[in-house]
Amino acid sequence: MATRAHPIKAFSAAAVAALSLAPAVQAQDLAGAQVTVAGYCCTTPPGAGTQVTNALTQTVGPGTEFPNGSFTSLSSGLAPLPVAIDVGSAYIELNYSGAGVAEPGGFNGFVFSFANGPSITGATLDAASTYSPAVTFTGNQVFVNEAGLNIGATSMAMIDLTTAGTPVPPPVPEPETFALLLAGLGLLGVRARWRG
Repeated sequence: MATRAHPIKAFSAAAVAALSLAPAVQAQDLAGAQVTVAGYCCTTPPGAGTQVTNALTQTVGPGTEFPNGSFTSLSSGLAPLPVAIDVGSAYIELNYSGAGVAEPGGFNGFVFSFANGPSITGATLDAASTYSPAVTFTGNQVFVNEAGLNIGATSMAMIDLTTAGTPVPPPVPEPETFALLLAGLGLLGVRARWRG
């Protein structure tokens, strides 16, 4: 003989489950954040005195933020290869249209600095990439190190980004949900009185 759940218990459990008030965590993306990009060479860590291209700032959104020809050299003897860079809500994509060998050294590549966006919690090279720069990150920066790499005229690197989530307030329950909860609590009260 099959056992059946008591209808009042099942009804009350459904009402309580419908009103779960625990906040959910929703990942934020980088859309709308400001990103500043510059090329650095040839020491680690990249920083003051090692910047070799102009720095450009754009808002992360649809389309390619930094088309071919955006970056110009600040250092004689080091010319940046033509590259188009698209920074999306959860990725960075570099597409080269010129070939060459990146100068060896501790660091030779791009630094992406983000402002007005969530913290970066991960940056990994996507398997679809056609060359393999070293990728590292901090809370608001991503470092793409191409030191010593052969870069072809069609080389592409895709870096997948993850960002910190933020608590999202629970949704406001519909009036029908409150009615269901009150009815369930009322039935529990009637049952308790009836048993007593």
